Amino acid sequence: MEVLCHTKAESQYFDVADICFCFLVILLCTMVVAATIYDYSKLSQSKDKKLLKKPRSSKFIMAFSARKNFLELNRADESNPALSILYGMRTICIFLIIVDHRFGTFISSAILNFNFLEQQYRSSVACLLFHGDLFVDSFFILSGLLVVYSLLNQMDRHRLNPGFIILLRYIRLTPVYAFVIFYYATLFNHTGEGPLWKVVAGADSQDCRQNWWTNLLYINNYVNADNMCMTHSWYLPCDFHYFIIAIFMVIIIKKNKRFGLGALLALTVTSLVIPFAITLLYKRPGLMQFYPEFLTGPKTYLDFKLTYSKSHTRATPYFVGMFAGYIYYQLKGSNKHVCRMKSFGILALSILFLIICVFSGKVFYDPYHIYNAVEAASYASFHRLAWGVGTVGILYIASFGHAAIIKTILSWKPWIPLSKLVYGAYLCHMSFQLRSAAKFMSPRQLTYFDVISLALSDIVLAFVTALVLYLLIEAPFRKVFREIMMPSKDKSPKPKNNNGERHNSVEDNMIMSNNNVVNSRV
Repeated sequence: MEVLCHTKAESQYFDVADICFCFLVILLCTMVVAATIYDYSKLSQSKDKKLLKKPRSSKFIMAFSARKNFLELNRADESNPALSILYGMRTICIFLIIVDHRFGTFISSAILNFNFLEQQYRSSVACLLFHGDLFVDSFFILSGLLVVYSLLNQMDRHRLNPGFIILLRYIRLTPVYAFVIFYYATLFNHTGEGPLWKVVAGADSQDCRQNWWTNLLYINNYVNADNMCMTHSWYLPCDFHYFIIAIFMVIIIKKNKRFGLGALLALTVTSLVIPFAITLLYKRPGLMQFYPEFLTGPKTYLDFKLTYSKSHTRATPYFVGMFAGYIYYQLKGSNKHVCRMKSFGILALSILFLIICVFSGKVFYDPYHIYNAVEAASYASFHRLAWGVGTVGILYIASFGHAAIIKTILSWKPWIPLSKLVYGAYLCHMSFQLRSAAKFMSPRQLTYFDVISLALSDIVLAFVTALVLYLLIEAPFRKVFREIMMPSKDKSPKPKNNNGERHNSVEDNMIMSNNNVVNSRV
């Protein structure tokens, strides 16, 4: 029998890795504070010296200025107004994912009213929570759309260097990712205590100490996946693998449109066949069933390892997004709009697809439902395709049709800074939820009010932490690497926005900046 309790005498002390993390945080804070002071000292001189060429060393210092980086949060890419809806879509998706994860961590611990939980598995209202993996598919759709759109635009200007673009992508994602992994491996284990602390927080921290390298190589969903550092990080290698595929598909499409689109269609069909075959062969359910046995040990759960976290089984939404990116590219600068009747028809059909995807999953939680392998395999294969088509349909009508309400909501200006913090929020939000689940010392009553209340606090904490990560690591290191690899040319300054900040090009915004998820981020 495993002993989970511990005494004060057994309390953990800081080791070398913990001290190194603390030193790194102090160093980063010092650099940001110093750079911000330097920025303000130069601000008063900027009017007199704005025409003078700035030394390169000054650009490296200014990369860490919290003032400049904070102002850039409100900057939007205005090269294609049709894409403005993606800011809201992305932010709403991460909100829903955080709520879904909070529900999962809540029911993974001891519940007093377990009968109520059993009823929720057969409840239509709870379908949205038990099928929350669809919100991650929305992330894949947005990422595929933005990648194809931005790469096609780049190829209009110059030849694409695949190796260089992949390196830029790696640099864009990895610094803040590595920092969060470092935190999980060190200080996270010192943030609380409780009966489940060793098996929840302690185990995750130990996994990060042993397998951090698989995360940084973006192979953690295949190599040592049973002991993956940060369970929700499976999304990042999937997105990175799809990004590499997208680069070569875009090159093919640009050289031969018909052949390239045919190849993309073939990839999409293959992505449908793979989950169908795996589900049929292993006789698994048509979706990931969020039962307590999965939630208490997701990394070793068979369905998580077979179909949920693997790149070759989750690609369909990304490929649908790639088709959408090509459509947006073709319609760039076009004044064509979908007529009102056609808009309503496409919108209604798209919403119907989404509703069917969410609520049809209830069948697989019904204890009286007779299992049919072909039915389960068909659902596993096609429900993500239907979700992708429905999502793209709504985005398409919001951009080019008559859906003013949807467009107004998704294009709301406050979404812009929040959307740029989505990656950091995705990386760090689970730390608050795992800590909460690990430190409870008695069973809890499950109520939706408690779940939503805790989820709202998770959202606030995640985005505040994401802002800190953005100012300390994400924005500064992005600028430093950009200056090293793509030195700015003073001869052709970029246009300024209302804050006096320079507008980036499409490739800066879509590849080096925050418009691509991770993105983000289940």
